[in-house]
Amino acid sequence: MNKTIWKPEPEINLILKDYKTFGILSCGTCANLSYTGGKTGVEVLKAHLLKNHKQIKLDKVILAACPEEIMRQALRANKKALEKCDALIVLSCAAGIKSANSCRPDLPVINVLDSVGSAAVSSSDPVIAHSLCRSCGHCVLTCTAGICPLSECPAKSKYGPCKSYSESNLKCALDPQINCVWHIIHERSNNLHLLPLLKELHSHKEDRNTHSTHEIKSAGLWQKFFAWSAARIQKLEWVIRQFR
Repeated sequence: MNKTIWKPEPEINLILKDYKTFGILSCGTCANLSYTGGKTGVEVLKAHLLKNHKQIKLDKVILAACPEEIMRQALRANKKALEKCDALIVLSCAAGIKSANSCRPDLPVINVLDSVGSAAVSSSDPVIAHSLCRSCGHCVLTCTAGICPLSECPAKSKYGPCKSYSESNLKCALDPQINCVWHIIHERSNNLHLLPLLKELHSHKEDRNTHSTHEIKSAGLWQKFFAWSAARIQKLEWVIRQFR
């Protein structure tokens, strides 16, 4: 999932101050699993808006906010309510914000969440669950047993332990309050020998096309039907919530 966290309250107040009446669309998948979306996120946001004397004309949870067709169907289904809104708040990662802007460029779309990385939805392995992907563009998870050292190591040492690493000391050299993640990686990984080779490959500057070459086509009938359902069936959000 794309993990999100709430923006600091002063920042939220700043970006909301010019508007009085709001609509809320909340992602029922990633933001829901992050506790910043779904019904949980909607209730938190509504309390904040009402405390600041704002009006709420719409609050809905949709299955996902990033697919443009689902967003389009949600906006269409709530067109009358949105006509009464000064702005739309989308509780989602950056992809949902982009989707809403694409569908309704005439309506101010507000983001009150920050995307902090992608994470596994895991209850059995806290190390894996808490290790966020920072989208660095040069992934080494193959060699580090699914643990991102860029995220977990205070030294941001990606291709091996920092210079202060000690096999006899399980604590982090920079932050003695936590365990050294490289000890955990050493225990779990069978591919550490590849890290120096990856470091060499990643050091070469290369032009990589990060834009999709997939042709963007208009949504077909079945896509529109599934998007229509995902934009309206509230129980789908409840199903996703069971994985938290």
